[in-house]
Amino acid sequence: MNAENIDHIGVAVENIDQAIKFYQEVLGMKLVHFEVLEDRGIKVAFLTGQNGETAIELMEPINHYDINNTVAKFLKNRGQGLHHIAIKVSDIQKSLEELSGKGLQLIDTKPRKGARGHLVAFVHPKSAMGILLELVQPQE
Repeated sequence: MNAENIDHIGVAVENIDQAIKFYQEVLGMKLVHFEVLEDRGIKVAFLTGQNGETAIELMEPINHYDINNTVAKFLKNRGQGLHHIAIKVSDIQKSLEELSGKGLQLIDTKPRKGARGHLVAFVHPKSAMGILLELVQPQE
């Protein structure tokens, strides 16, 4: 698998509006995308620095008490903080096959639609030194 670069860093937050305000006012970042992903039960906001190369993705569960929502579970068990690192790839299906062939445990064996209309898939933290990895194939 050839990682092109880091696409974004995912951060789980209790209140996305407060988090956006923090990243804008304290760090001078710019909100570039906001979306509600009903099928995943989350609100997401993407912010970038001045160069716009790497984004921070803020994620808040729509229902904080939904025991089936991965972000809600994360917040309950760990609190706010780093949730995942997303790696940009040009061919997500090929990347998944290569990682599986190398013995990594995949959460998704096939890509699915994620935020910004991109294809995404996740690699289990047990296979990636404790970090949840997201593969992102941008859709033009």
